[in-house]
Amino acid sequence: MLQERGKIVVMGSVPDDPATDGPREWLAMPGGRIRPVVSVPGPGGIAELLAYSAWLTRLRPACRCGRPRLGSGRTCGSAECVAQLRVQEAAS
Repeated sequence: MLQERGKIVVMGSVPDDPATDGPREWLAMPGGRIRPVVSVPGPGGIAELLAYSAWLTRLRPACRCGRPRLGSGRTCGSAECVAQLRVQEAAS
C-alpha cells in the first residue's frame, strides 16, 4: 500500500474505470428515500439525470442488435448474432 496525498492507495487492485467507482450523486425522493443517479451532459449543456443502473448499461459495448455484449465481448450470444459473426469471420 502507498499513501498518496492523504489517502491510502493499493497498487494494481482496480482498473481506472468510472463504472468501478460506484455512484457519486444521489437524488432525494419523496418519503426520504434516495436513489443513485448520474448527471449526463446533453445538447446545449443541459444535463439529464440517469439512474445509475441505466448509466452502467450505456457504458457496456453493444452488439450489432443493440443488446449488451456477453462472454467474448463480440456478440450478445444470440444464435442470429453468433451466426452473423461466423459469416463475417469466414469472409475475412
